[in-house]
Amino acid sequence: MTWRPQNNEDVGPNEHIGRRIFDEPPLVGARDQKPLERLSIQHFEDKDGEVSLDRLGRTGIDKGVVGYLRRRADKAGTKFRRTKAFRGWAVLTARKFGSPPAPPGHALSVIASPVHGDDLDENIYHAYVVDPRKDRYIMALYLRELFENHGTVTEVK
Repeated sequence: MTWRPQNNEDVGPNEHIGRRIFDEPPLVGARDQKPLERLSIQHFEDKDGEVSLDRLGRTGIDKGVVGYLRRRADKAGTKFRRTKAFRGWAVLTARKFGSPPAPPGHALSVIASPVHGDDLDENIYHAYVVDPRKDRYIMALYLRELFENHGTVTEVK
């Protein structure tokens, strides 16, 4: 049975939290461009200071939740200036945000924020994280380091 958070249920420490990963276009004219061996900082940038996340499961990645979110992520890829293909999630357990591993970082809170709407505009698994310092570039670098060094990447086919 697929897990469903109850009415703004707080994010639990064992929840698997994902940031959507989309294809990033290669540099124009660079035909021999090598693929990045690490996550792109662009995956973690957000315009409004709140970095959107998906709650992927209570204690692991729930296949039912992934099925629900996959169609929404595919649709979100069409909203970029140039359509981007959805590739999966960078995944981290929620406790890593609140007590970041060494080297010491600052604690962040993952906040449940279900999005209400019709059909694919709804996302009951939406959450976000905010940097209290409000520096979105530093936040993007910090999140990339957290996800890259202490998380995993789950690809979708």
